[in-house]
Amino acid sequence: MPKSRGRKLKKRVAAGPPGNPNKMVFGKLDFGIENRHEEFKRAFLESAREDVEKYPSLLDQLFGLLKECMPESVVSTFAFYGTRAAINAKGEARALTKGIEQHHIELLQGIALTLPAADWGKAPSTAEVMQTMFDIVPQIANTIFKRRLIAEADEVDDSQKALMALQEKIRLHTQAVRNWGYFSDVKLICRELYASLDAKLEAVAGYTFSDILDVSETVLTMIEQRGNNYMDALKRVLSARDSATMVEGYFREFPDLVGTPAELLDMIPKGTPREGIIGLLMSHADLRHLNDMSVTTAEIAATTGKEEERIDRILGMLSIAPGELANHKVEHMFLSNPVWARPGINLGGGYMFVMPQAIFSHINEIMWNVATSAKIESELSDRRAIYLEDKAESVIQAALPTALITKNAKWMVGAQQFETDIIAVVDKTVFLVEAKSHRLTPQGLRGAPERLKRHLNDVVVAPSLQSERLAGHIVAARAGDVESLKITNSLGLNAELVDQIIRISLTLDDLSVLSSSEEELAKAGVIPDGHNLAPAVHIADLCCIADIVDQEIPFLHYFSERYHFQKHFEVFGDELDFLGVYLSTGFNLGAERKDFHRLMVSGMSSVIDRYYNARDVGIELKKPAPTIHRSYKEIIDKLARTKPEGWTTMGIFILNSASPEEQRKVERGLNRLKRSVTRKNAKPGHGCFMEVVPPLNRKATVGFYVHQGVNANLRRAHMEHFAAEALERGDVASCLLFAKNTDDWSSPYEAVLLVQQRERVVPELKS
Repeated sequence: MPKSRGRKLKKRVAAGPPGNPNKMVFGKLDFGIENRHEEFKRAFLESAREDVEKYPSLLDQLFGLLKECMPESVVSTFAFYGTRAAINAKGEARALTKGIEQHHIELLQGIALTLPAADWGKAPSTAEVMQTMFDIVPQIANTIFKRRLIAEADEVDDSQKALMALQEKIRLHTQAVRNWGYFSDVKLICRELYASLDAKLEAVAGYTFSDILDVSETVLTMIEQRGNNYMDALKRVLSARDSATMVEGYFREFPDLVGTPAELLDMIPKGTPREGIIGLLMSHADLRHLNDMSVTTAEIAATTGKEEERIDRILGMLSIAPGELANHKVEHMFLSNPVWARPGINLGGGYMFVMPQAIFSHINEIMWNVATSAKIESELSDRRAIYLEDKAESVIQAALPTALITKNAKWMVGAQQFETDIIAVVDKTVFLVEAKSHRLTPQGLRGAPERLKRHLNDVVVAPSLQSERLAGHIVAARAGDVESLKITNSLGLNAELVDQIIRISLTLDDLSVLSSSEEELAKAGVIPDGHNLAPAVHIADLCCIADIVDQEIPFLHYFSERYHFQKHFEVFGDELDFLGVYLSTGFNLGAERKDFHRLMVSGMSSVIDRYYNARDVGIELKKPAPTIHRSYKEIIDKLARTKPEGWTTMGIFILNSASPEEQRKVERGLNRLKRSVTRKNAKPGHGCFMEVVPPLNRKATVGFYVHQGVNANLRRAHMEHFAAEALERGDVASCLLFAKNTDDWSSPYEAVLLVQQRERVVPELKS
C-alpha cells in the first residue's frame, strides 16, 4: 500500500515555548581547565591550605568581637538580615543580605554559646561590627569545609574516595539545606506523625508532642509578626523626603524611644547626607532585634492558653544557655551543631529564637531527642514506620484513584517470607513502594565512612533490593516461570498483563541528595553490581509531586521516566529540581545530549517554590503543571476518561514521544495530513500517516493516521499495516497508533491501536 510519511522528529531541547513558565534553557559551564584537572586540583588545594592557615586568626577575631559586643545583639541582627526575605505578589523571595545562609547563623550562634555569660560583651553592636561578621562567618564556614578536603585529598583507594565524597555531599546537604518540605506540609506531617504519642510523653515529661508543635508555631508566628511590623515601620520612616521628617517619623513609629526628634537632630552633624541619616537610624533600629526575637513564658502561655510551667519546660528544652557549649569544638559544628536540635538561647529572663523556623527544619531530630529522654524512642520508631506506610498509601491512592492497592503484601519464596509495603496496580502498570523510616543519625554523618555505608544500605539499598526482588518475579512470571507464577498469583497479580513496573523507596529523613549520587554509590560499593537502584524519595516530596502532577498518566510517567533521567545523567539537584525539569521537558531531553552528561539542575524547582511559598503567606498563584501541548493533553485526558485496555501504557508512550516543543510540531504535521487527505484527488491510504520516532529504542514509535469519515471502513486495515511496518524495522518493540477523523477533527482521536512484539516486550524494572 502506498504511503507518505512525515519527517521523523529529531529530539532537540531549547528554550520553552512562548509563555511557558517552566522553560528550561541549557548552557554549558566552561571552567577553562579542560584536561588540566590535576593542575586545577593542586591549585585549589594550595589555595585551601592558605585559607586554613588564616582560620585561627579569623576565629580569634570573631571571639574578640563577641567578647566586646553583646553576642545576643550580634547574633539577632546577623540572623535578621540573613534570613529576612520579602515575598512579592508573584511569590518571589528577595533576601535582605546576599551570601548569608541559615547554617552561617547556626554556626555563629553555636560559637557564641561556647562563651560563658561572664565573657559576653556589653557594648551594643554597630554597623562596622556587623559588616565584619557578614564577612568572616562565611569564611570560617568555608574554611572548616576546606580543612576536610585537604585531609581527604591523599586518599588513593577509589572505592574509599567515592564513599568519602558521598559522605561529604550528604554532610554539605545536611549543613546547607534546611527545609525538608514546604511549611504547611511540614506542619501537617508533624501533627499526623507525633500526636498519637502525646499521652506517653506527657506522663514522663509533663508536656506533649502537640504542645511542642503548638509552642513552636506560636513562637514562629509571634517573632515573624514582630519582624514584619518592624519592616513596615522602618519602610514608612525611610520613605520621608527630608532628614527632619525622617527623624520625626522614627520617633512616631517607635514611640518607646527616649528623647525627642529635635534632640537627635541636634546630635547629627550638619550637612550629613540623607544616606548618612538612613544608616544612623537603621543601625540604631537594629538594636531592637534582640527584644523582637525574644519571648517569655508568660507571653507564650497567654497566646496558647497553656500553663506557664508546661511552656517553660518546652522553651527550656529548645534552648541552650551561654557557656553550655564550652567543651564543643567549633570544627565539629559543621557536622553536628547542638543548635540544630536546640535553636533557642536561654537568656535567663526569656528565650531568644533568632531563627524560629529552624525548629521545624530540625523537628524530627528534636522530637527524637525528646523521645529518647523520655525513654519512648522504641514507640516513636514503631510510630514512624506505621505512619510512613499509612501516609504513602493515602498519597498514592489520591494520586492514582483507580489503582487497586495492597498494603503489607506478604509472599513466599520457598520457606522464606517477604513483604512489600505497597503494591498499586493501575491497568497494566504495577507501582511498588518500600517505606523505610530508618534515621540517618548524626554519628553516621560525622563518623567513619563505613558507618555511613551501613546506614545507606539500611535506608536506600535494602528497600530497593526488596522491591526489585518482587519485580523480578513479576517479569519471570510473565515469561511463564512456574515458581514466580505462584508468587504473583498469591498476590492477585496477573503477570501476563503487566507492561510497566515502577519502583520507589520512601523515607522520613531528607536524603534527596542521593537522587543525584548514584554514580558515587556505585563506585563506593554501596550498590550491588547489576542492581537497578530505586530512588529514595522523602514523603514530603511525594506529597508535592502528587499535588503538582495530579493526573494518573502524568504521575506514572514522571516516575517511569525519572529512573532513566537519573541513569542517563550525572545530576546535581534534588527531587523537586527533578520535578521542575519534568514540568519543563517531560524528561524528553534526547539521547544525543551526550554533551550534557553532567547536568546542574539546582534551581529548577523555583516555579514550585514560588507557588508553595506564596501559598504559605496567603498569596494564591496558579499551580504549576507539566508543560503538555493542547493536542497531547486532550489525548491523555481521553485515555484516562475512557480507559481502554493498556491506557496507562499508551499514556506513557505518547508522553515519551516528544518534548513540549516537538508536540507543537506534531500538531502542525496533523494539520498538514488533514489537508492532504481532504484534497479532491486524495486516494485512501496515501499521504495520511505520520510517525514520531523517539531517539531511544526503548521508547515506542507513535503514529497518527488521518482519514475521512467515508473511509472509516478502511481504518483498521490501514492502522494494522502501518504498525506492522514500524515493527518490521527491528529497532522497535512497541507501536502506538491514533486515528483521527477529519469529519470530527475536534475529537483527540477516533481509534487507538497498541501493537507490541510479545517476545521483545519485557516490563522494565523502573524506579
